[in-house]
Amino acid sequence: MLKTVLAALSASLLVLAVPVSAQTKPLRVGISSPESNNPFHVALARSIAATLKERGIEPLLLSANADVAAQVNNIGDLVAAKVDAILVAPLDEEGAVQAVQRAKAAGIPVFMYARALDQKYSDLWLSFVGMDAVAVGTAKGQWLVANASPGKVAMLTGPAGAAPMLEQERGFRKVIESKGFKVVFAQPSQQTRERGIKLAEDALVAHRDLVAIYASNDDLALGAAQAVKSAGLKGKVLTMGLNGSPTALAAVHSGDMAATVLLDPVAWGKTAANTVADYLQNKQTPPRFIPMQHRTVGQSEAFDLIPPALREKLGVKQ
Repeated sequence: MLKTVLAALSASLLVLAVPVSAQTKPLRVGISSPESNNPFHVALARSIAATLKERGIEPLLLSANADVAAQVNNIGDLVAAKVDAILVAPLDEEGAVQAVQRAKAAGIPVFMYARALDQKYSDLWLSFVGMDAVAVGTAKGQWLVANASPGKVAMLTGPAGAAPMLEQERGFRKVIESKGFKVVFAQPSQQTRERGIKLAEDALVAHRDLVAIYASNDDLALGAAQAVKSAGLKGKVLTMGLNGSPTALAAVHSGDMAATVLLDPVAWGKTAANTVADYLQNKQTPPRFIPMQHRTVGQSEAFDLIPPALREKLGVKQ
């Protein structure tokens, strides 16, 4: 009997000897977001962080504020913090390569979301959760061909060197140029409404006979639509965006914008976070590419896709 008690006591002491932190230390995942003033990326990053928390994983969210050097530093900070995995939406195809290489060398698994580095570096990440950007550009091109006669087109292409922007542009050009449309203005920039206004104004000064303005996201498109309206060309110059933000859907409904491509940043974020969580917690090897759905939205569909709670705030009526 005494031996049994002593054995039980010894086992209890061994359990107590294990540091509490070693038993309860949560998994931590770093998130390197490219922009903090882009509503789509803000919603996407927040969705990732919230989903990780739901899975019992601590998120460490850092934003590069559209600065490649800042993103490199952010990834370096996450490596130094010895996180268990890193989710990266790189600003362009090359800038963060060395930082991601350091993460891999440190044994930290890397996942790409929304954007990816150039495919020649594909051995650096386990999985990419993102849109088929060529297909998105193709869809925008098909919409334009179906809704406008051939003519001059301006392109606000977004961040220079960003893979999804390049692929989206390639898909769009392939469709429209084969149907007689001509790109007469193409300019990269940050994806803000202010840049959309300025670039669209420049394009309209040089080519007042534009039939369309392609924008790589909704913020650029909303700015371009404002410039078109100010120039008295609403309805004559079709403006197209990407993301399907409620503000953009309201602009499509009112006719200020012609169309947008709807993505779902909340669902996208959940998918990215769950992919990482399943890998860390359940040892599930993810697919190399996890494509997200997209949908082209014109004026007739826009109203129904605006969240009802936001319609009054946005001044939208059916």
